[in-house]
Amino acid sequence: MGIFAVGRWRARVGRPGGDTESEFEFARDGSALLVVGGKGSGTWKSTGPDTFSYRILEELTEMPGTIEIAQEAVLRGDEFVSNGNAVVRLANGTTAREAAISITAQRLG
Repeated sequence: MGIFAVGRWRARVGRPGGDTESEFEFARDGSALLVVGGKGSGTWKSTGPDTFSYRILEELTEMPGTIEIAQEAVLRGDEFVSNGNAVVRLANGTTAREAAISITAQRLG
């Protein structure tokens, strides 16, 4: 696995209801964390010389359930842009909504 995505990233998340800010951490072992703007964990992997994908399962705060985040990213120096989907699932497994989201992030360290 390449290590180019390893580090902490401040991100602007473009959602249908408006933009939000988050921070992600990608570790050498392939683990991924959402550490600001929500709480979640998952994995990331290199998919090419300057591309990677990541999947994070975020815990909902306003009700029991999760947000499944799946993104394909392109790295350009200390920035990446990713696109994909977010699926909100209630605790009983029902899909509450699904939306395309885009993320632009800058490396923090």
